[in-house]
Amino acid sequence: MCAGCFIHLLADARLKEEQATCPNCRCEISKSLCCRNLAVEKAVSELPSECGFCMQQFPRSLLERHQKEECQDRVTQCKYKRIGCPWQGPYHELTVHEAECTHPTKTGNELMEILDEMDQTRKKEMQLYNSIFNLLSFEKIGYT
Repeated sequence: MCAGCFIHLLADARLKEEQATCPNCRCEISKSLCCRNLAVEKAVSELPSECGFCMQQFPRSLLERHQKEECQDRVTQCKYKRIGCPWQGPYHELTVHEAECTHPTKTGNELMEILDEMDQTRKKEMQLYNSIFNLLSFEKIGYT
């Protein structure tokens, strides 16, 4: 299995306070009981995978680079996001949006209002995060 699935499997077992077992043969597995199979890793890296944005097929080894840097349908944000522009959309629409974006023409007072609102939202999110963190630190929480 891939490293991501392996780590996920170990984490699930640890949360359930059980020994992790192989989903195929059910023998016990752990970080110390595993070894890499480089031939299989190489073969898997060449298998075709579908881009989640444009649905084209790429070898697994090239998919991440395609999705982060090359895909014209990947989700991107306006360069004026830091001053409040909420636009998100496909990369191929970015230049059209940025040419028409109204945020760079806003007055200083309008920008200060937007930034204050963003600060308030972030403050509320941090309060929520801290309260959840405090709750989790008080007792062990399990799941079913």
